Amino acid sequence: MSKNSIFLIILLTAIWIILRETLTIMTVVTGVVVGGCCVFLARRIIPLEKTERVSIFRLVIYLFFLLGQIYVGGIATIRLILFGANVEIVKIKTKIRTSLLQTVLVNSITLVPGSIALDLSKNVITVLWLTKKSEEPPDPGRADAVLKDKLERMLLKAQR
Repeated sequence: MSKNSIFLIILLTAIWIILRETLTIMTVVTGVVVGGCCVFLARRIIPLEKTERVSIFRLVIYLFFLLGQIYVGGIATIRLILFGANVEIVKIKTKIRTSLLQTVLVNSITLVPGSIALDLSKNVITVLWLTKKSEEPPDPGRADAVLKDKLERMLLKAQR
């Protein structure tokens, strides 16, 4: 059993205890058994070679970071909607090499308000994006900075 699997079982057990709102031996044992079954089944469904180069601990930290980005993106999107917005389709490149983390990045871009990932092919993500109304032509470097740079940096730390 790998370190990632043990960490996942502990994390799932902690979530189980929080959801049950009781700290008894039975709750902990049930959490370990159910968490172990979930990890076992997930390892059978998702091939191990796709997850062994990913730090689960860093992904948990990423989850909290993503929640913050969702709120920040929501406030920015409200401003765009109130003061006028353009819709652009941009292509951005990613440095992430593992397909699992690329999928996480694409889904994260879609979760942040104001952007929807349309396609992922090789290392290029096509994104539909709300921008501020202006007469200037769109800057592709700005799309990279706004849409993925922070998210990608956090995911690159999770990649081993």
